[in-house]
Amino acid sequence: MSKSRLWDILQLSAAGLLRGVLVLWTAVTLVFVAVRVLPGDAISAELLPAGASDAQIEAEKNKQGLNDSLPQQYLHYMGDLLHGNLGYSLRYRDAVSHIVKDRIGPTFALAMAAFAVMLITGTILGVTSTTASPAPLRHFSRGIIALSQSVPIYITAIVAVFIFSLELDLLPSIGSDTPSHLILPAAVLGFHTSGAVTRVLSASLTDAFQQPFMLTARAKGLPPIDLLDHGLRVALLPVLRVLALQTGFLLGGTVIIEGLFVRRGLGSLLFESVLNRDYPMVQALALLAAICYLVANGLARLTQRLIDPRLTNNLADFA
Repeated sequence: MSKSRLWDILQLSAAGLLRGVLVLWTAVTLVFVAVRVLPGDAISAELLPAGASDAQIEAEKNKQGLNDSLPQQYLHYMGDLLHGNLGYSLRYRDAVSHIVKDRIGPTFALAMAAFAVMLITGTILGVTSTTASPAPLRHFSRGIIALSQSVPIYITAIVAVFIFSLELDLLPSIGSDTPSHLILPAAVLGFHTSGAVTRVLSASLTDAFQQPFMLTARAKGLPPIDLLDHGLRVALLPVLRVLALQTGFLLGGTVIIEGLFVRRGLGSLLFESVLNRDYPMVQALALLAAICYLVANGLARLTQRLIDPRLTNNLADFA
């Protein structure tokens, strides 16, 4: 590797790292301010129903630092964060890192399974809605795409539970104990995130089939499967970025899905923490989501460059 090439890689890495740090700082700062603007707090919500006096509540708030000024709380939070300390849950009275570690398994399994469903469904629908010979099949695929992007996710979840759990009694509707509990929530979440992948893939395939190299391939008499192979090699590049973006929607979708299917994961934990104003927990989960999004986006950009060497090494285009 030449010295100039090595220098370019170092510049790109430094630029991506700096950009990631700025994104993370912005995310945690916005969440820090947002959760404190909302009325109420976890201490009052927990102690008031138990009959605690105002003095006892104020004493507990002072102990947790909730009565400090906003700048003081922010500096304390950032200092803990730089030392790898995510804080102490106001509701669960345990270290945030311990609670997240206990809940991350079901959410990770759901996200990975939904990603697989999204990838498979998006690819199949994208190809059939563009290249399927029978016109009814193309129209059917486009109708499925429209449903995935227009129908609310909770409606699809309720219908899926009614059909496969109540009527057919094939799959469990609540819980996260066995692999069978993963099928329905992963299918619903993957279906709803596949719509954007399908539309981008369909548009990219349509554009690829109009390129001169594809016209030449048709003129040479290549069979349809080979034409599709050549078209997909070009069309998949824009799809990679959409996959990274949909990773963020997967993480957001777990909040709704885990609530509907009563799964004990990070999504339901975030929902409970927001309702109970558990500041440290909400901040930690927002930071984790931002990190996941940045990693997915960076991997997508890197894969694009590995697949297509013609992409320029532009610092502004690298994350």
